[in-house]
Amino acid sequence: MTEQEKRPEMIRSEHEHRLGNKNINRSHRGIGSPKVLWLGAGTLAVMLLVAVIWWKPWEPAREQLSADAVAQSVLNQYPGEIVHSTLKDGTYSMQLRSETGLYDVQADAFTATVQSIKRLESSPQAEEKTLWSREQMKAELLKQRAGEHLVSLELVEQQGSPVYTAVVEARDNSRQELTLDPYTGEIISSKAIKPSPPSATGGTDKEPQFLNEKQAEQKALARVPGEVDDVELRGTNSGNPYYLVEIDLEDGREATVQVNAISGAIRSVTWDKDDD
Repeated sequence: MTEQEKRPEMIRSEHEHRLGNKNINRSHRGIGSPKVLWLGAGTLAVMLLVAVIWWKPWEPAREQLSADAVAQSVLNQYPGEIVHSTLKDGTYSMQLRSETGLYDVQADAFTATVQSIKRLESSPQAEEKTLWSREQMKAELLKQRAGEHLVSLELVEQQGSPVYTAVVEARDNSRQELTLDPYTGEIISSKAIKPSPPSATGGTDKEPQFLNEKQAEQKALARVPGEVDDVELRGTNSGNPYYLVEIDLEDGREATVQVNAISGAIRSVTWDKDDD
């Protein structure tokens, strides 16, 4: 091949080589362009800002409190004696012994804040409350409300705790509903029972009147003669009130007579000792 025949191919090859170099140069120029540099700088600034916010160099370093300091803070809230204390992961685990028992207390090691408290065991010296019987409560109530008539007395549950509720009637026929502490007989609250308002016809829309205990006793004794041992009104909140009258017979048997508290009808008679 002559030199003239090779020249066009050489010229073409050199031209392509120069184009390739230009593309490479343009690519290099893109990597170092101002836009890319600003993007990288912005990303780095955000990362630094997040690190500073997390680290918070402007806040003073928190100092961990001593066991004695935290124990004193706990005792200020819960009197007793700290018998054991351990520190783990920024929390003091303490055992507090008080008059009512042994407690596990979890307290923050930096703020002394009590995070939780749980009783581990009860103190054998702690006085246990004893629920009063209906007879005890009745006697205490009649002593406190001398001259008043006891209409009803029931042991019920309110907000998960037992209480006695009673209705008493004064000499002027006004009535009060009482809530009584079942362990001490103390009157927790009382409210007047308002009389029924007059009806549209000019009369009075009276609620059904309950028999009193004496009347219920008479109804029960008419069915089962004997000596009344106890009378208890139940079901006043269910709309189906009745008296349970316990009667002792001369032959040693005991009967419980259920009397409708409104009509006086005998609902049932059950025997504790029944001769076959």
